Amino acid sequence: MGEPGEARGIDGLPRRIPPGRPGVRMASFGPLPGQVGTARQWCWHGSGLSYDRAYALLVVLSELHTNALRHTASGRPFGRVRVEMERHGGLFRIAVTDDGVVGGGAGEPSVPCVGGAGGVGGGGFGGDGLGLRLVEELSRAWGWFGRPGSPLTVWAVVDPRGEGVRGRVPHPRPAA
Repeated sequence: MGEPGEARGIDGLPRRIPPGRPGVRMASFGPLPGQVGTARQWCWHGSGLSYDRAYALLVVLSELHTNALRHTASGRPFGRVRVEMERHGGLFRIAVTDDGVVGGGAGEPSVPCVGGAGGVGGGGFGGDGLGLRLVEELSRAWGWFGRPGSPLTVWAVVDPRGEGVRGRVPHPRPAA
């Protein structure tokens, strides 16, 4: 909570958004890095799962939310990140929508991809893709929709039981 406004949010953020359909939770979070932790708490409490069962879900949310702050206008002053969580039986669908490309940037906008290859303009969000590699390993499926340069929604389907995931779900370390 080192930045002003981080404890209580900026402009009343986070803010719940009426979902429009049953079984969906939606909220809008602000541009400060501390909002990622707030989103994790919101997701964990909304999932109704124990922390160890929710771990993969929380890691995936953290990666998607952090990418939105790091690589789009969502991380700029007055930026927003919209998070949607929906439960289908034992599966959870997480969707993170950003504010789109940062204005005045050079080159073409990039799109999310694992390993930083294959994105528009060679971008892959300009990182090494390690976070999306983790998302890929911990989820049954993931993808994105939207038009590059405009707000994008990156989504993932997570099975907290670890069934059908590509990789082994790491277990959280106990607090020291």
